Amino acid sequence: MAYRKPLPVADERSAAYWDGARHRQLMIQRCSACGRWIHYPKATCPACGGTELRPMPVSGRGVVYTFTVSHYLGAPGFEDEVPYVVVLVELEEQEGLRVVGNLRDCSREQLHVGMPVEVLFEDVTPEVTLPQFRPRRA
Repeated sequence: MAYRKPLPVADERSAAYWDGARHRQLMIQRCSACGRWIHYPKATCPACGGTELRPMPVSGRGVVYTFTVSHYLGAPGFEDEVPYVVVLVELEEQEGLRVVGNLRDCSREQLHVGMPVEVLFEDVTPEVTLPQFRPRRA
């Protein structure tokens, strides 16, 4: 069966993020001048204005900063998943460095703000792999 959900479209700034996901690596921009991690990808560093931003691998570990449970069918393909959980994860590399994904392998009753999570990668088409999250394994 063909994948029916909306797919990300990489642009010049986000291509390294999506290419990294295909290779099972979470890649986040980092400023060469001040060392700040930056996500979503930008042209300049919001901390120092630097323009030398390079994609670098991160651990993929963090905590649930916040979440929502969606009961809404906003696009095709979600019919069998509603309700589903979308998490905003603060990565351990830097305070305020946050990434969005779906939560997998966890009941909504177990989910809480501050819950330790780790990235996992879902191959949804031969060209697209999505970073998602699950409770951190010991």
